[in-house]
Amino acid sequence: MIRSLPLRIIAAALALVLVLVGVIVRENGARAAGREVLLPMEAVDPRDLLTGHYVALRLSQQLALGQPCPREPTSFESGRWIGLKPVAGHYRFAGAGASRQAVLNAGADVAVRGGVHCSRMAFGGADADVVTLDIGVDRFHADQDEALAIEKALRERRAGEASAFAVVSVGQDGRARLKGVIVGGKRTDLTWW
Repeated sequence: MIRSLPLRIIAAALALVLVLVGVIVRENGARAAGREVLLPMEAVDPRDLLTGHYVALRLSQQLALGQPCPREPTSFESGRWIGLKPVAGHYRFAGAGASRQAVLNAGADVAVRGGVHCSRMAFGGADADVVTLDIGVDRFHADQDEALAIEKALRERRAGEASAFAVVSVGQDGRARLKGVIVGGKRTDLTWW
Protein backbone atom coordinates (compact mmCIF):
# COMPACT_ATOMS: atom_id res chain seq x y z
CA MET A 1 0.00 0.00 0.00
CA ILE A 2 2.77 2.45 0.91
CA ARG A 3 4.73 1.56 -2.23
CA SER A 4 1.81 2.57 -4.44
CA LEU A 5 1.44 5.96 -2.72
CA PRO A 6 4.13 7.72 -4.82
CA LEU A 7 2.51 6.35 -8.00
CA ARG A 8 -0.88 7.70 -6.90
CA ILE A 9 0.62 11.11 -6.17
CA ILE A 10 2.31 11.19 -9.59
CA ALA A 11 -0.93 10.10 -11.30
CA ALA A 12 -2.91 12.80 -9.47
CA ALA A 13 -0.32 15.45 -10.37
CA LEU A 14 -0.40 14.44 -14.04
CA ALA A 15 -4.21 14.55 -14.05
CA LEU A 16 -4.17 18.07 -12.60
CA VAL A 17 -1.59 19.23 -15.15
CA LEU A 18 -3.72 17.82 -17.99
CA VAL A 19 -6.82 19.59 -16.66
CA LEU A 20 -4.92 22.89 -16.42
CA VAL A 21 -3.56 22.56 -19.96
CA GLY A 22 -7.07 21.70 -21.17
CA VAL A 23 -8.51 24.84 -19.57
CA ILE A 24 -5.81 27.01 -21.12
CA VAL A 25 -6.31 25.49 -24.59
CA ARG A 26 -10.12 25.87 -24.33
CA GLU A 27 -9.88 29.53 -23.23
CA ASN A 28 -7.34 30.26 -25.96
CA GLY A 29 -9.71 28.75 -28.55
CA ALA A 30 -12.68 30.73 -27.22
CA ARG A 31 -10.60 33.92 -27.29
CA ALA A 32 -9.57 33.27 -30.91
CA ALA A 33 -13.11 32.37 -32.04
CA GLY A 34 -14.86 35.41 -30.55
CA ARG A 35 -15.59 38.74 -32.22
CA GLU A 36 -12.79 41.21 -31.56
CA VAL A 37 -13.84 44.63 -30.26
CA LEU A 38 -11.75 47.60 -29.13
CA LEU A 39 -13.04 49.40 -26.05
CA PRO A 40 -11.68 52.75 -24.83
CA MET A 41 -9.91 52.36 -21.50
CA GLU A 42 -8.12 54.15 -18.73
CA ALA A 43 -5.51 52.57 -16.50
CA VAL A 44 -4.87 52.83 -12.80
CA ASP A 45 -1.94 51.85 -10.54
CA PRO A 46 -0.52 48.43 -11.54
CA ARG A 47 1.19 47.03 -8.44
CA ASP A 48 0.12 44.16 -6.24
CA LEU A 49 2.64 41.95 -4.50
CA LEU A 50 0.35 38.91 -4.44
CA THR A 51 -0.91 38.93 -8.03
CA GLY A 52 2.16 40.17 -9.87
CA HIS A 53 2.59 43.07 -12.27
CA TYR A 54 -0.45 44.21 -14.17
CA VAL A 55 -2.17 47.21 -15.63
CA ALA A 56 -5.58 47.68 -14.01
CA LEU A 57 -8.12 48.63 -16.67
CA ARG A 58 -11.14 50.90 -16.40
CA LEU A 59 -13.41 50.67 -19.44
CA SER A 60 -14.87 54.18 -19.30
CA GLN A 61 -16.19 56.42 -22.06
CA GLN A 62 -18.04 59.69 -22.33
CA LEU A 63 -21.62 59.26 -23.48
CA ALA A 64 -22.72 60.93 -26.69
CA LEU A 65 -24.62 64.19 -26.27
CA GLY A 66 -28.23 63.32 -25.45
CA GLN A 67 -27.52 59.64 -24.77
CA PRO A 68 -29.17 58.78 -21.45
CA CYS A 69 -27.32 57.21 -18.54
CA PRO A 70 -28.58 53.79 -17.46
CA ARG A 71 -31.02 54.35 -14.60
CA GLU A 72 -29.38 52.08 -12.04
CA PRO A 73 -25.84 50.75 -11.73
CA THR A 74 -25.39 47.02 -12.34
CA SER A 75 -22.44 44.69 -11.96
CA PHE A 76 -20.98 41.89 -14.04
CA GLU A 77 -22.53 39.38 -11.64
CA SER A 78 -26.05 40.77 -12.22
CA GLY A 79 -26.43 38.75 -15.43
CA ARG A 80 -27.45 41.73 -17.56
CA TRP A 81 -26.28 42.60 -21.07
CA ILE A 82 -24.48 45.58 -22.58
CA GLY A 83 -24.90 46.65 -26.20
CA LEU A 84 -21.93 47.95 -28.21
CA LYS A 85 -21.80 49.78 -31.56
CA PRO A 86 -18.79 50.45 -33.79
CA VAL A 87 -17.78 54.13 -34.00
CA ALA A 88 -14.55 55.44 -35.57
CA GLY A 89 -12.57 52.19 -35.34
CA HIS A 90 -13.62 51.10 -31.87
CA TYR A 91 -16.81 50.12 -30.02
CA ARG A 92 -18.93 52.40 -27.86
CA PHE A 93 -21.63 51.77 -25.28
CA ALA A 94 -25.05 51.68 -26.95
CA GLY A 95 -27.28 50.64 -24.05
CA ALA A 96 -28.02 48.00 -21.43
CA GLY A 97 -30.79 45.47 -21.08
CA ALA A 98 -31.99 42.34 -19.35
CA SER A 99 -31.31 40.08 -22.34
CA ARG A 100 -29.10 39.75 -25.39
CA GLN A 101 -32.06 40.17 -27.69
CA ALA A 102 -33.17 43.37 -25.91
CA VAL A 103 -29.84 45.14 -26.55
CA LEU A 104 -29.62 43.86 -30.13
CA ASN A 105 -33.19 45.02 -30.82
CA ALA A 106 -32.23 48.46 -29.47
CA GLY A 107 -29.65 48.82 -32.25
CA ALA A 108 -26.45 47.33 -30.81
CA ASP A 109 -24.14 45.32 -33.09
CA VAL A 110 -22.54 43.29 -30.28
CA ALA A 111 -24.05 42.08 -27.02
CA VAL A 112 -21.78 41.27 -24.08
CA ARG A 113 -22.61 40.10 -20.57
CA GLY A 114 -21.89 42.72 -17.94
CA GLY A 115 -22.93 45.66 -15.89
CA VAL A 116 -22.61 49.40 -16.17
CA HIS A 117 -22.15 52.39 -13.88
CA CYS A 118 -22.82 55.97 -14.93
CA SER A 119 -21.40 59.11 -13.34
CA ARG A 120 -21.15 62.83 -14.03
CA MET A 121 -17.66 64.28 -14.65
CA ALA A 122 -16.24 67.65 -15.62
CA PHE A 123 -14.63 67.89 -19.07
CA GLY A 124 -13.11 71.26 -19.82
CA GLY A 125 -15.73 73.81 -18.82
CA ALA A 126 -18.72 71.48 -19.06
CA ASP A 127 -20.10 68.41 -17.31
CA ALA A 128 -20.66 65.16 -19.18
CA ASP A 129 -22.01 61.72 -18.41
CA VAL A 130 -19.41 58.95 -18.32
CA VAL A 131 -20.24 55.26 -18.40
CA THR A 132 -17.93 52.58 -16.97
CA LEU A 133 -18.39 49.04 -18.27
CA ASP A 134 -18.02 46.01 -15.99
CA ILE A 135 -17.55 43.05 -18.35
CA GLY A 136 -15.29 40.91 -16.19
CA VAL A 137 -12.13 42.37 -17.75
CA ASP A 138 -10.27 44.51 -15.25
CA ARG A 139 -6.52 43.87 -15.54
CA PHE A 140 -3.80 42.97 -18.01
CA HIS A 141 -0.98 40.94 -16.48
CA ALA A 142 2.47 41.45 -17.94
CA ASP A 143 6.08 41.11 -16.94
CA GLN A 144 7.44 44.00 -14.88
CA ASP A 145 9.13 45.88 -17.74
CA GLU A 146 6.09 45.58 -20.00
CA ALA A 147 3.65 46.66 -17.24
CA LEU A 148 5.83 49.67 -16.41
CA ALA A 149 6.10 50.68 -20.10
CA ILE A 150 2.30 50.47 -20.55
CA GLU A 151 1.71 52.42 -17.34
CA LYS A 152 4.19 55.11 -18.42
CA ALA A 153 2.58 55.45 -21.86
CA LEU A 154 -0.86 55.78 -20.28
CA ARG A 155 0.33 58.44 -17.84
CA GLU A 156 2.09 60.44 -20.57
CA ARG A 157 -0.76 60.53 -23.01
CA ARG A 158 -2.64 63.78 -23.20
CA ALA A 159 -6.11 64.72 -24.32
CA GLY A 160 -6.37 64.53 -28.09
CA GLU A 161 -3.39 62.18 -28.47
CA ALA A 162 -3.44 58.48 -29.27
CA SER A 163 -6.04 56.66 -27.22
CA ALA A 164 -5.77 53.48 -25.22
CA PHE A 165 -7.96 50.48 -25.94
CA ALA A 166 -8.64 47.10 -24.42
CA VAL A 167 -8.75 44.42 -27.14
CA VAL A 168 -11.58 42.10 -26.13
CA SER A 169 -12.96 38.94 -27.72
CA VAL A 170 -16.74 38.52 -27.28
CA GLY A 171 -17.78 34.88 -27.67
CA GLN A 172 -21.10 33.40 -28.76
CA ASP A 173 -21.93 32.99 -25.07
CA GLY A 174 -21.65 36.77 -24.60
CA ARG A 175 -18.60 36.47 -22.36
CA ALA A 176 -15.77 38.97 -22.82
CA ARG A 177 -12.19 37.69 -22.81
CA LEU A 178 -9.22 40.04 -22.82
CA LYS A 179 -6.89 39.58 -25.81
CA GLY A 180 -4.54 42.51 -25.27
CA VAL A 181 -4.22 46.26 -25.02
CA ILE A 182 -3.35 49.05 -27.45
CA VAL A 183 -1.56 52.04 -25.94
CA GLY A 184 -0.05 54.81 -28.04
CA GLY A 185 -0.63 52.78 -31.21
CA LYS A 186 1.34 49.78 -29.90
CA ARG A 187 -0.57 46.54 -29.47
CA THR A 188 0.47 44.13 -26.72
CA ASP A 189 -1.29 40.76 -26.82
CA LEU A 190 -1.94 38.43 -23.93
CA THR A 191 -0.09 35.16 -24.50
CA TRP A 192 -0.08 31.98 -22.45
CA TRP A 193 3.09 30.52 -23.83
